[in-house]
Order: sequence, then C-alpha cells, then structure tokens
Amino acid sequence: MFLEKLRRIMKYFLPLLFLTYWGGVLLFTHSHVVNGVIIVHSHPFKTGHQHTQGQAETIFFLDHYVASSVPVLLVAIPCFCALLGMLAVPRRARLSLSKLEDGIRLRAPPVYVL
Repeated sequence: MFLEKLRRIMKYFLPLLFLTYWGGVLLFTHSHVVNGVIIVHSHPFKTGHQHTQGQAETIFFLDHYVASSVPVLLVAIPCFCALLGMLAVPRRARLSLSKLEDGIRLRAPPVYVL
C-alpha cells in the first residue's frame, strides 16, 4: 500500500525534478572571469552578481570532478550492449514441450553416494 503510493508520487516527481534541473542548466548558464580564467556555470540568479573566492573554487572543483566508477562503466557498457543485442535479435527457435500421454514419468529423488 505504502510502496504503491510512493511509486505513484515518484512517477511524477522524478521527471519533474529532472526537467527542473535540465531547465536550470539550459536557461541560467552564464560566465565569470576570475583572475583571467573564465568560469561557466548555471544557477537562477540575476545577472551582474559576483562569487566569493570560495564559491569560485567550489565551482571549479565540481566542474572537474571525476567519479571513481568509470572503470566499472567501462566493463558494464559492453555487457549492456551485448544484452541489448540479444534482445534485438529475433528469436528463431521456439521451445515446445510435447505432452507425453504414454504414462506417468516421475523422477526419482537425488541420490548422494559416498
């Protein structure tokens, strides 16, 4: 009950959050020149504002952040592409089980022998 309600809320909230982020990046991009270096970033503030040195450094470090999961992605992407390729190939053989009407065929339980 709770998970269904949460899923229904997230179905609308997550796309709205993504569109808000995407709109913020597209609509509010601007640049600053700090010590001869051009810093380009986006946030919804009026034009003509300034950033402190700490804010400029934070923007710089976040702009050059590299996630440590990149080696994992280098392995995961070919696997994902292979699985996607298997889904895209049409199935040629069809598995069909025929009914055996000539008696009951029960399997014996597994046996462990030392």
